[in-house]
Amino acid sequence: VAVLCAVVLVAASAFLYLGREGPVVPSSEVKMLVVLPFENLGSQEDEYFADGLTEELTNRLSYLHGLGVISRTSANQYKETPKTIKQIGEELGVDYVLEGAVRWERKAENSGQVRVTPQLIRVSDDTHLWSERYDRVIEDIFSVQSEIAEEVAQQLDLAVLAPERRALNRRPTDNIEAWDTSLRGLEHLNRGYSQSDPKEIEQGIHLHERAVELDPNFALAYVNMSFGHSWLYFFGFDRTEERLEKSKAAADRALEIQPDMPGARQALANYYYRGFLDYDRAAEIFESIQKERPNFNPDLLGFIQRRQGKWEQALETLKKAFRLNPLNDGLAYEIGGACVSMRKYEEAETWFNRSLSINPNRFQPQLGKIGILVLTKGNTDEVYNLLEAVPGHPLTDYMWFTIGMADRNYQQVLDRLSSLAYESFEEQHFYFEKNLTYASVYHVMREVALMRTHAESARIVLQKKVRERPDDPRYHAALGLSYAYLGDKNKAIQEGIRATQLYPVSKDAAQGPIYIINLARIYTVVGEYNNAVDQLEYMLSNPTAEYLWHLVSVPYLRLDPRWDPLREHPRFKRLLEAN
Repeated sequence: VAVLCAVVLVAASAFLYLGREGPVVPSSEVKMLVVLPFENLGSQEDEYFADGLTEELTNRLSYLHGLGVISRTSANQYKETPKTIKQIGEELGVDYVLEGAVRWERKAENSGQVRVTPQLIRVSDDTHLWSERYDRVIEDIFSVQSEIAEEVAQQLDLAVLAPERRALNRRPTDNIEAWDTSLRGLEHLNRGYSQSDPKEIEQGIHLHERAVELDPNFALAYVNMSFGHSWLYFFGFDRTEERLEKSKAAADRALEIQPDMPGARQALANYYYRGFLDYDRAAEIFESIQKERPNFNPDLLGFIQRRQGKWEQALETLKKAFRLNPLNDGLAYEIGGACVSMRKYEEAETWFNRSLSINPNRFQPQLGKIGILVLTKGNTDEVYNLLEAVPGHPLTDYMWFTIGMADRNYQQVLDRLSSLAYESFEEQHFYFEKNLTYASVYHVMREVALMRTHAESARIVLQKKVRERPDDPRYHAALGLSYAYLGDKNKAIQEGIRATQLYPVSKDAAQGPIYIINLARIYTVVGEYNNAVDQLEYMLSNPTAEYLWHLVSVPYLRLDPRWDPLREHPRFKRLLEAN
């Protein structure tokens, strides 16, 4: 395929806090609790306020040792649910449920009375262990949150140590307007993370910038800003030094205000991980936080381990994260993707099915299941009906191209290309350029003039991108392919190798192979067949690239016409026969 393609649609919904195949069995040593979304009894515009209160209670309770707290992401699945406490408890594997309602009676902007009515319920016998009604002025909302957390700890007979008590009673800000602005911003950030929407992230950052204008010592707002900036950088929406510097400045400011704040340290760890792939430093910070925070979400540590090539360890860590977040369809998908990379296809399909049982509309696991069929069977007959049901997305389009090429139905691929409303699409390690894809189709069709026309158009665009971002491997790899289709062998190889040097497997075991596959494509186009087979042999003897758009398996290699020039090569023949 004449584009770079991979996908890590993180699906992580919010990075400050921490999908389903039967109930999760709680540990006998840890009491498990979920904070269900508090019902908003005020105006519809105050929904974000109820969500923010729920999230803050979840965060405070997660400091307590001896208590396992289900993440907000999974708890949010039960918003306005008709399910009983018993059903929810069984699905989440929890012993206790904290639920309630909240109303903000506004007298003026950021003032007025707030009523919070929490209740703690034991799942086993549906017993209400405790309930209360708090009628306070809005300025006392943090005290209410602390009192609720303290009461839950007392009811569950949990010992609260001094550091935990400080965390339970900490006020994030004394400025209610700043806090309210931050809650509005967090709503946008959460939506942006879950939908992979950079515009929502930008809006969330903007509101947090406003929050710190109102209170320059609002550490949590700086943390949220740092996460947003590093997310935009990491997933390829803004790979500028300025964006990375903003992430670092916000994390540093949060640590300056509150040096012991776990969220601030996590933001710094993310900066090293996302900005520099400094896994050792990031992992060290994450592990130190885990010692203090029993409910700290370990999924990011699992992602780091995966990139370090610690595949089995990463899988174990991600499954542990899923136990705290058993309704996170994105995390279930990520685990499935890791299984695909490890060629554990049966297990991968189980996790994709789990993701879809939580969110039937999520397109990535649907594409994942299609990818598994092609990788394992080398047969596309079964996939068309499945593809028809997948929601529209550039990655869905790309799977159509992949299947069409495997079937050698080139007119179908050309027709779909011509119907696209976009010229390019890119994410973390995914770069699609329409002209480059046209060139790849015309190459296998042996339409040399059309191939070169489109490759030249792609080259012009890509040279400009390389000048603008000389350290971005996506553009070097794609530029190498455009040179290959133009017959410029030396430049093609030079650019392909440059991409592997900028992003080697030694730096990222999960995503680095993407550029090795791309280099194999270049070698094949320019006639360097021995070198091409070298790359393929490496790919087949190691975990493959994430996730499913760089399809590398023997069954698929037998189909893909882009490897046709290698068909008579003795080593390529042996490669296919030996597997």
